[in-house]
Amino acid sequence: MADINTYITRPSSDAPERMDRHIELAHWNRDSTMESAAHEGIELTDGHWEVITCLRRYYLDYGWPTHPHRLVRELDKAFSGAGGTRYLYRLFPRGPLAQGSRISGLPAPVNVTNESFGYMQ
Repeated sequence: MADINTYITRPSSDAPERMDRHIELAHWNRDSTMESAAHEGIELTDGHWEVITCLRRYYLDYGWPTHPHRLVRELDKAFSGAGGTRYLYRLFPRGPLAQGSRISGLPAPVNVTNESFGYMQ
């Protein structure tokens, strides 16, 4: 019988939730991402692709956090050498999570709206 405490402290990479996310993201391709970006007026650069890869990897491994500011802080750290949050907003002016997720073909993160990240439509 599985020990729930072991699962909580060291979840398997084959956890059902991770497998569901993997299936959910299987339809993604670079062309659809480029179309989404063009629709939003963004021409993708290598920097954009790095963020897209980071967002997709994070979502696949962990799902979205219940508190998006935690992921924003992680992204800020991951891209601190390039300018952190300011850099991310230059790439995705409508928000690195909101717009970045849309362009990346990911579902909207929990509790993330354009308005909560400084963009009003």
